[in-house]
Amino acid sequence: MVRRTDRIVAILALLLIGLYGPASPSFAQLKPPLDQKIQGYLLVKGVSGSLTVVGSDTMKPFTEIWAGELQRFYPGLVIRVESLGSETGLSALLEGKAQIAAMSRRMTSQEISEFMREFGYEPTEVPVAVDALTVFVHRDNSIIGLTLQELDSVFCAERRRGLKYRIDTWGDLGLDTGWADTPIHLYGRDGRSGTAAFFREHVCEGADFHPTMTKSAGSASVVVDIMKDRYGIGFSGIGYRTSAVRPVPLASASGMRYVEPTIQSIMDGSYPLRRTLYLYVNRPPKGPASPAVVEFVKFAVSLQGQQVVLNHGYFPLATEELNRTMTVWSAPFRAASAENPATPRK
Repeated sequence: MVRRTDRIVAILALLLIGLYGPASPSFAQLKPPLDQKIQGYLLVKGVSGSLTVVGSDTMKPFTEIWAGELQRFYPGLVIRVESLGSETGLSALLEGKAQIAAMSRRMTSQEISEFMREFGYEPTEVPVAVDALTVFVHRDNSIIGLTLQELDSVFCAERRRGLKYRIDTWGDLGLDTGWADTPIHLYGRDGRSGTAAFFREHVCEGADFHPTMTKSAGSASVVVDIMKDRYGIGFSGIGYRTSAVRPVPLASASGMRYVEPTIQSIMDGSYPLRRTLYLYVNRPPKGPASPAVVEFVKFAVSLQGQQVVLNHGYFPLATEELNRTMTVWSAPFRAASAENPATPRK
């Protein structure tokens, strides 16, 4: 069930996005053409039953559409998607309440060990998309860029990257005339989020967030907060960008160039906070996975599934990787049938 507060935030986000537009013209240029060599999804016979996918809020825009398209193709299939954070996906997988966990970060070795203790085998990892964890400011903010060391001093409690002073005001980052003495207002994700875990690992080097940070349950909420707060800064997935906020170019270290989250920098890895998005599947090594699980994975890595990813501001994986995954997951069910190519709705 979606909580009432989440509905209110979602409605507000839609209203504000309608007011400001989904993104600036430069953001539209991020969208690359999809490689038509990615294997298309083919319908198979006899897919029915139920499937539960739990996890990442970042991945919600496309996991819900993947589920909707598969249910349209297979009327006997019921798919439940719950997107309250990557940690909830892991918990549901361990408790047997979900067959697939959607996670916006990679499982840790400790988490994999926990899964193995419970089931006796490792979870199956399936990369399904590429994202840029983006630092957003209000569109009125003129900051040129930030280093990861500065981000650590802004967002994190311990400054493990070594900056000697705490950054509290926009003047500390070089802004003047109306900004110099203004406190920086922090926005980010809560503890259930894979986005928060990724940021803590790759920016804070494992430290906690600064206690003044406002923690939101959803990625859209972070962007909405910054849209309303001229002096705000926060982190979210690139797919949640609107024209009312601006992504801050980042540098891995002092003296290095600032890199914007563009298609080129995200795909070639030069953007410092590039990340892969995953499905983790409880797939026993002996015996086939359920047809519902298999078809969900196949659709995710198909041409049609990756088009959904692209349509929502994220990026496809390399064609070779996608086609390799499709081959692996198609093998047990190839005899069941490739009948017709599936075409998702626009």
